[in-house]
Amino acid sequence: MITYVLKRILAMIPTLFGITMITFLIINLAPGDPVATQLGGHGGSEGGINASSSGSQSRKKDAIKAKKKLLGMVREDHSVQTWPASVAAAPGQALPWERQARLPELGGWADALALTPAGELLVGGSDGVVSVLGPQGEVIRSLDPPAADAVPIAITALALTADGTQVVVGDSSGRLARYDLATGQEQARSAPLGRQVRDLVLTPDGRFASACDDGVVRLHDSQSLAIRQTLRGHVGGVYALSMLPDGSLMSAGYDRQLRVWAPATGLLLAEHPTQPAIVNALAVSPDERSLALAEDDRTARVLSLDDLDGAPLAVLKGATDAVTVVAWSLDGARLITGSRDESVRLWDVASGQELAHTTDIGGAVNAILVQGERVFTGARSWRTVPIWRRYLTWLARSATLDFDRSFIDDRLVMDKIADALPITVGLNLIAIIIIYSVSIPLGVLAAVKRGSAFDQISSFLLFLLYSVPNFWLATLLIMSLSSQKTFDLLPSVGLASQNQADLAYLPWLWDRLLHLVLPVTVMVYAGFASLSRYARTTMLETIQEDYVRTARAKGLPEYVVVFKHAFRNSLITIVTLVANLLPAMIGGSVFVEYIFSIQGMGRLGFDSILARDYPVIMAITTFSALLTLFGILVSDILYSVVDPRVRTE
Repeated sequence: MITYVLKRILAMIPTLFGITMITFLIINLAPGDPVATQLGGHGGSEGGINASSSGSQSRKKDAIKAKKKLLGMVREDHSVQTWPASVAAAPGQALPWERQARLPELGGWADALALTPAGELLVGGSDGVVSVLGPQGEVIRSLDPPAADAVPIAITALALTADGTQVVVGDSSGRLARYDLATGQEQARSAPLGRQVRDLVLTPDGRFASACDDGVVRLHDSQSLAIRQTLRGHVGGVYALSMLPDGSLMSAGYDRQLRVWAPATGLLLAEHPTQPAIVNALAVSPDERSLALAEDDRTARVLSLDDLDGAPLAVLKGATDAVTVVAWSLDGARLITGSRDESVRLWDVASGQELAHTTDIGGAVNAILVQGERVFTGARSWRTVPIWRRYLTWLARSATLDFDRSFIDDRLVMDKIADALPITVGLNLIAIIIIYSVSIPLGVLAAVKRGSAFDQISSFLLFLLYSVPNFWLATLLIMSLSSQKTFDLLPSVGLASQNQADLAYLPWLWDRLLHLVLPVTVMVYAGFASLSRYARTTMLETIQEDYVRTARAKGLPEYVVVFKHAFRNSLITIVTLVANLLPAMIGGSVFVEYIFSIQGMGRLGFDSILARDYPVIMAITTFSALLTLFGILVSDILYSVVDPRVRTE
């Protein structure tokens, strides 16, 4: 027997691979984009989502990628990418901007970039680490955050000291820190402000100015990083800072105002007319005559520093979402813009023509830096995972019952199943016991009294019940037995009253039994007809066998002939049905659980399908398939129990 069971288990392995593959393919190769559709986007592509500049659409796009990551469809791309600073101009049309290189991946997304006098690239990552990269993109050293940071705090801004030997970093907690580039040691640190640092610049007197989400520009001591002055005037967050050629400091942000300050005194020197949209970044041209603005209305504008109140020198439109960052080429003839629409664009400033645009950044662009003829870009990028790698990941996770988190409430899928499974199993066990206890004796008795009035009447009544839809019967029972207009005898919502926790044991048990009456009735009535017919048919075949007639000829009592000789040998067909019991317990009764507001597996599965909650769907499908195989194995083992011939073979 043990050898037989082991052979059956080994034979199931190819089937298990097939089950995991089919489940995987249903989600990953369905037409369109199932995750985008589930979140209200366009199922064919993400283009429809990118086409909107609203913050809600940007958040939806990020949510889609995060949920695709749960399914193993994409992964985070932590590399810095490089592009040529000039391309061959095509009259009247923008060329695809071909990437030069993708530098080796770091520990987090590149949210800030800076260049040292020695030509080393500093990358501030979402993992809280500043990486120092060499000429080939190799990591020379890392400026690690303090061990006290239990959760990585993203680096959002970088600024070098005047001699280029140290770097000051700002992070999403509003904290500044200064590091020595040669040793990588931290030299000073400020207290966190609780609001993100958006930008950092070095002032002529050696201090550092920081722009923060709380609407304040702060001037920090170069050594201790303590706050020496606060420049107030903006309404909403300050997102961008820039030093002007005359040594004054310009700030801009949420309120669309350009303000000019005197860093030495902290006085407000000028306020310029409100810009058309929120200003996300500022950049002064190499010839110090123009100012570029990245704005939320999908536009980059170039203003003359001699006439900031005048009309723009250039209005560069082409992005399909907010422009987040701008940078000048070294000759000042071209402008590079990055956007939330996951593109980087190269512009000719004099003509306003778009020269080139990238096609596969893969995420919102946060930083751009120009070094000679190379353009470095940092973005919160994602890359598509190859289909074969997705499947191997899915297979490994399925083997460990790791189905990740639900799309709906972010709960672990296994926790949701653990809550619903006992309810469904309990209901089904009660229903199965009742069905088998009633149906098999009815079938056996109908077979023994074939053609009698009992056989005909029981067959008619059972088939009449079988033809009644369960949702119709459930509604009828609720209206007749659980309504104040008729007979309010039985509860019809859930499996317990609201005050059940306050009841003593016997009242608690009685309350639970009353709640079970209606749903169990609806679950069992249709099973009587089918199972009793199986029992009747197999019993009729068995009692016509020679060994049954021989038993009667020996003068054995009829009950011995029926139950000892005939009934046991007729159980083969009944045992076959056991294979369907286990997956039925997992699947639950969708109609019954919905109509009676029972939070079981049937309702969980149905709700997950309606909400496109793919992790839950995949988990339930996999469990049902596995239990079907296990049910078949149990049936095979039971064959040997009820039929010695099978055990002998």
